[in-house]
Amino acid sequence: FRQLAASNPPAVAQQTINRYLEAIDARKRQTPPGWSGWAEPGLGYDDNITGVPTDFGAAAQQSFGIVGIEATGNSVKRDAFFGSASGALEYSHPLSGGWGLFAGGEARGRGYSGESDFNSLYGDLRGGAALNDGPTQWKFIAGYQAFNQEGAYTGDPKITNDRRSAYAQGDWKYMLDTKTQVGLGLQYSQVRFPTNDVEDFDQLFLQGSWLRSFETKGVPLIYLSAFASDDRAVNKIPGTDIDKSKNLFGMRGYGQYSLSSTLNLFSALGFVLRRDKDPFARSTTVEDGEDRFGEFLLGVNWQFRKSCAVRAQWSYTRNASNIDLYDFKRNEVSTAVRCDTY
Repeated sequence: FRQLAASNPPAVAQQTINRYLEAIDARKRQTPPGWSGWAEPGLGYDDNITGVPTDFGAAAQQSFGIVGIEATGNSVKRDAFFGSASGALEYSHPLSGGWGLFAGGEARGRGYSGESDFNSLYGDLRGGAALNDGPTQWKFIAGYQAFNQEGAYTGDPKITNDRRSAYAQGDWKYMLDTKTQVGLGLQYSQVRFPTNDVEDFDQLFLQGSWLRSFETKGVPLIYLSAFASDDRAVNKIPGTDIDKSKNLFGMRGYGQYSLSSTLNLFSALGFVLRRDKDPFARSTTVEDGEDRFGEFLLGVNWQFRKSCAVRAQWSYTRNASNIDLYDFKRNEVSTAVRCDTY
């Protein structure tokens, strides 16, 4: 492949050769024990940090039948520029028979200009085992996640946006051929909110996926997934027999097209349907709460070095809810540089 790459082949052939060389390098890295990781600084702008409706007063009236409420704290629509930094580090150790062990962590931080109450820190520690058996891959993972965000809640005692999650999951992937992969994953999570236990829930999440690449101009790649969850609330809303249990159903798609061996365009599209299980769980006037969440992403990625790439993207999200308090739109533009190391 290196000899072919040096022979100045056509662009499409060059892209295919590069993909095979990268796959060979990746497989080599799986053989000896070692560390891998990445780092990513970034900048961006978010036009609705808190994800709230534009007219909070009207939304509160529709949702709770209360007139004259003015937005305060977390209910105020806010926009700001932000800086971000993230990174991950993982150690893998191969065993016999295609098995391997791994452990690692990931951290992400975001700071907003003029909106420091919404600065956030996220961390994930995980470990598990993986099995590569020809076209079949198995992965078993257990981990713990922490998300910290002060927020601007004005009551006493103060409620923050902090969140803690413990999870266990199993993933199966199978190569139908050299260009097509299918997958199935099951995850169980316990999600807790340290200062707001009415939001605590346990989740069972099931996902199926399909990945396909095409050996044509631009080497297009398509990834599709469908998922469903059963979220069971741990606690009742105080003074009631109602809780915030829900079901989620959704689909996501991702596409990529290479303009050259170092420049590609990508886009993603998603839809999530949320249905509350209990009547009047999030509103005193709407019995059956239902949200339809849509997301659209468009971006470009330029690999300016072998292990480094710069990414620029725009994302738009829209939550259409029959409870006006949860109805919102959000735009975010960002750019980031990511470098991988092995």
